[in-house]
Formats: sequence, structure tokens, C-alpha cells
Amino acid sequence: MIMVLMPVLCSLLCWWLLAEPLRQVARALCERGEGASFWSRTFLLLVLATPLLTVLLSAPNEASSSLWLDIREVLKWSLIGVVAQLLVLVRLVWRQVAFNRSSHGKPLPAAAQEGGAQ
Repeated sequence: MIMVLMPVLCSLLCWWLLAEPLRQVARALCERGEGASFWSRTFLLLVLATPLLTVLLSAPNEASSSLWLDIREVLKWSLIGVVAQLLVLVRLVWRQVAFNRSSHGKPLPAAAQEGGAQ
């Protein structure tokens, strides 16, 4: 139970912190707004799935003699998943910004610049 609950709580905390800034970035990068919904959902799935998958694939299968050691191990893998998810999110946003700049040849709208500064 801990192997599912702990990464889900880490994911929800990340989503609570990042949801609005990611929506602002998606809206700013998608000029007509059609792709913003797709990117928001993609970001949500990435935020929820990465820590959970990291724990389920990397944590030991059998429990140790101490519940605290098990919690520590699951938390460690959850946080590694959170860091991996943040790196992937930063890479996705960075590539999309670079793509928009190169394809349009103009700076980003003010909404994208404000969202990045918050």
C-alpha cells in the first residue's frame, strides 16, 4: 500500500505546485489554444505516472524487517521519480519554446514571459 500511496502523494503535491504555471505555459505556447488542453493533460499524466512507475520498477519486492526502512526506500524512489519528472517537464517546455521561437521568428507573448517569471 505504501508503494502506491507515497508516490501518489508526491505526485499530487507536484501537481498542486505546478498545475497553473504549466497551464499558462501551454496556453502561451499554443496560439489558438487547441493544443493547450493536450499539453495540460500530458503534463498531468507525466506528473502522476513518473514517481509511481519509478517506485514500482525500482523498489524492492519484499518488505524488510522495519516499516520505517520500507517507507524511507519508497520515499527515496518517489523523490527520484519527482526529479526525473521535473527534468522531463523542463525539457518538453524548453523544446516547445525553442520550436515556437524558430518557427515564428518572434519573441513569446507576454503571458508566456509572465508565467515563466512566477
